[in-house]
Amino acid sequence: MAQKKNEWYVEYIKQLREDEILPGTKAFLLELRDNGILISLGSASKNSPLILERLKIADLFDAVVDGRDTSRGKPDPQVFQIGAQKLGLACDECMVFEDADAGIEAAHAAGMKAVGIGSSDNLPDADYLISDLGEMSIDLLKKIYSGEIVI
Repeated sequence: MAQKKNEWYVEYIKQLREDEILPGTKAFLLELRDNGILISLGSASKNSPLILERLKIADLFDAVVDGRDTSRGKPDPQVFQIGAQKLGLACDECMVFEDADAGIEAAHAAGMKAVGIGSSDNLPDADYLISDLGEMSIDLLKKIYSGEIVI
């Protein structure tokens, strides 16, 4: 059943179009890239490369860590620790953008700041909250990272 479900999911992913990317995502990734900030994706999904390819943003990531690279899922920090390692950074130099509470917990366990994409109802422990990446900018990123602003 799980294999069949994944087959259906992969067929769905193959139909993804570039315009289906979440609001503000590509613009923020481009702003990060333009400012020399390294970007890693950390996901439990083994389908991440296909999704990035279909959305035409694969080239915006310096590293991708997915279900093939990890043996433990969130809230274990492994996925984020491997991402930092692939970027050549210490964990405390990284910031995570996450839409699940287990991911916020994993980021904190790795010693990283965590920006929640959602609401305080489902992400009560995020260091900062946004509704989508369209709210982010390099200036805001720096303020969150420095601790200048919090929720």
